[in-house]
Amino acid sequence: MCTSASHNASEERELLPTNVSPIHYDLHLAPDLDALTYTGEVHIKVRINEATDNIVLHSNELEIKEASLTSTALQSGASISASSITLKKDDETAHLAFAQALPNGSEATLSLKFSGILNDLMVGFYRSKYTDAQGNTKNMATTQFEPTDARRAFPCWDEPMKKATFNVTLRVKENLTALSNMDVAKTAAVGDGLKDVSFSTTPIMSTYLLAFIVGELDYIEAHTSGKHNGRPIPCRVYTAPGNSEKGRFALNVSVQVLEYFADVFGAEYPLPKLDQVAINDFEAGAMENWGLITYREVALLVDEASTSSRAKQYVAEVVSHELAHQWFGNLVTMEWWSELWLNEGFATWVGTLAVGHLFPEYAIWTQFLTDNLQRALSLDALRSSHPIQVPVRRSADISQIFDAISYSKGASAIQMLSSYIGHDSFFKGICAYLQKHKYANASTEDLWNALSEASGVDVSHFMATWTRKIGYPIITVTELENGSQIKVRQNRYLSAGKATESEDETEWWVPLGIETAESKIQRPIDVLTSREATFDVPVSTSKWYKLNKDTVGIYRVKYPASAVVNIAQAIAEGELGTNDRIGVIADAASLAVSGHSSTSDFLTLLRAYASETEPVVWQEIATRTDALRSVWVNESDEIKEKIDALSRTLFSPLVKRLGWEAASANEDSLVGRLRALAISAAGFSGDAEVIAEANRRFHAFFDGDKSAFNTDMLRAGFAVAIYHGGRAEFEKAKSYFLDSANPVDQQLAALSNLGFTKDPALVNELLEFALSDNVRNQDVHQAINALSTSEANRERLWKWYQENYDLLVTRYRASMSYMGALVRISTGGFIGYDKADEIERFLATKDTSKFQRVVDQSLEKIRSNTAWFKKDREDVRTWLASNGF
Repeated sequence: MCTSASHNASEERELLPTNVSPIHYDLHLAPDLDALTYTGEVHIKVRINEATDNIVLHSNELEIKEASLTSTALQSGASISASSITLKKDDETAHLAFAQALPNGSEATLSLKFSGILNDLMVGFYRSKYTDAQGNTKNMATTQFEPTDARRAFPCWDEPMKKATFNVTLRVKENLTALSNMDVAKTAAVGDGLKDVSFSTTPIMSTYLLAFIVGELDYIEAHTSGKHNGRPIPCRVYTAPGNSEKGRFALNVSVQVLEYFADVFGAEYPLPKLDQVAINDFEAGAMENWGLITYREVALLVDEASTSSRAKQYVAEVVSHELAHQWFGNLVTMEWWSELWLNEGFATWVGTLAVGHLFPEYAIWTQFLTDNLQRALSLDALRSSHPIQVPVRRSADISQIFDAISYSKGASAIQMLSSYIGHDSFFKGICAYLQKHKYANASTEDLWNALSEASGVDVSHFMATWTRKIGYPIITVTELENGSQIKVRQNRYLSAGKATESEDETEWWVPLGIETAESKIQRPIDVLTSREATFDVPVSTSKWYKLNKDTVGIYRVKYPASAVVNIAQAIAEGELGTNDRIGVIADAASLAVSGHSSTSDFLTLLRAYASETEPVVWQEIATRTDALRSVWVNESDEIKEKIDALSRTLFSPLVKRLGWEAASANEDSLVGRLRALAISAAGFSGDAEVIAEANRRFHAFFDGDKSAFNTDMLRAGFAVAIYHGGRAEFEKAKSYFLDSANPVDQQLAALSNLGFTKDPALVNELLEFALSDNVRNQDVHQAINALSTSEANRERLWKWYQENYDLLVTRYRASMSYMGALVRISTGGFIGYDKADEIERFLATKDTSKFQRVVDQSLEKIRSNTAWFKKDREDVRTWLASNGF
């Protein structure tokens, strides 16, 4: 493997040599679903860029049996076999040496015969198990290549810039379905009960987007209108036999979204068909393989009668996200993984746009603030965060950046930019970008250039700091004595406290979005471009003023105390919009954590929300109060009960107002979710009436009265019953999870609630159960996540992680990012510097290089939360006492 200089001077990428480039792959595979092996043959047309007698390409855990070259440029004018085949495990490469050199500018065909295993690692070409209607365990073969696992399926140039075209042929049993990115070109019987299924040639594309699937599959089908392509596009959802009708909702969404994106992108969907497949064993949520998108079952299947509205919305979001990739990522591909955000940030943003278009009742852009912006701000407040455009040197580093920065901060940066330049200009630029770079690779700078030309604004000038620099600012507001101006200053925000001088060098371009009670927003939008500046705001004559209107900017705001009082009054009187109310409470809570203000200030502000009615605002309030309860876990029982009492004053009235039953059959789904949120929060904070009713309904549900919990209530009802119950409740919920007749989202809800038990014996049983065959590898985190919410269970969970570390590494060795998820869950709830030191000492003895970023973030979060608790422990005690708790 050679090291190549990148476009970014600070980043040295470990890339394959550039002496040979692939043009076209002709790939033949013969999987055996019984033996869980396969044989393969690939003929790769290559271009010789430099005279060479050596070819290096990627190969990982494959046995290459033969390699030969055919070219008219060879002295023999025929074919020669490789004189040596050397596999380098650490580099995941195959080095092929030949007796003759191929001249510069010539073309050749590289032919390789190889074999591999259909592994159980959920990467490469792997097997997924499912149970048929007769209770038999069956296998299907499927693929997951992003970011660097095409090389596990066949030898190839496995880098996004090495685009080529592909012809795929699969030799399979006659009764099986075979799928790939393109439509079937021909099927031919070959004897012994086998057939060859050959697919049409793909467009030029990256290896990570290739896909193929073999198994017993059912499908349902619909078609687009044909107005964009001149012909209807067949869209199918494939599932294991008997489940296809559960794909109806996703199928309807996908047809509409394909049409919608063709409109907004100004480019038709370029492939002849779209297949979407539910895979039982699947580590990611979904994968945007061009024309053959794969999903976890929970991300694609909906039982219209039983699936919760949140799970249904999740399906709409994931389908829209993956379809966005068909243009943004597949048609135009990032040039290297350091530009991952171009794929994921944009797909997150435009996927949200599509869901908002199809389902306005979801208030999806308000949910965007909690699900994406606040998620991004939380992670990016850590010193161990990373820029949106993050240097990536080697394959091992790539999986560590599939996180809230690439997805959620990337999407939030696009939201901030599109709001500033206007959606019309934004989409004009996007359409130009796609047209210019289609079937090619592009960089962030290419996107900025297109948007600058469309908007007449130098986008690159002000967006570079947002994508290339780590973190974001806190904007501190000072009111000037003249009563008509404010001074604003920006510094880097860190949850651990004030940034040092060396950490605080960035000066961001900050759209301030100043609004007042009278003007709502000033035009043009005021922008802070230096460390500090003064702006005209009629402080003395305005009832209130607020920065970051609609909470579209990526920053926190700290106001003078008098301004906070005025904002609180505006909230209480219903004068601030929903998104602004979310931003205010999120900022107040975050500034308490970092020490820029006190926790008592945040608690006082909560009172302004007493009459709050919007579900998403309550979601943010619950998130922030849950964080307080979690961090204050080491307090005395007396103080913890007072915090619970505070929680009950917030959420118990909500339960009484909303009741336990929907007001009507067509109740707003967000109201149903709010009811569940209130019941969960009140139940966990000890509301005796809620606990009793949850328990009564729980047992009625298992006695046959399925109306006891509607679809949105089941998760909350199960959680409260298990938390305050014992073995009986635990076993009932466990049996519900194990019953495959239940909707997959509800099964997983039951599994994720088992960790709320307080019984040490049940905790031990759950930890053993989590590693059994009853829980798929991709769902282990669901089984253990709730254990981290209990002080006693945290210790047992951390011990389990240590005891099973080697087993977990073996199980997830091909997807080590999952080890990062497990370490985050197993350690994230702790408070105490000594605990952080203990965790750090243990992990220092392990090879955590493939998930070190998550280790650093988990340790930093423990120390940051510990500092918050120590700083404000007395402050909270005093506030509780003076406010009647």
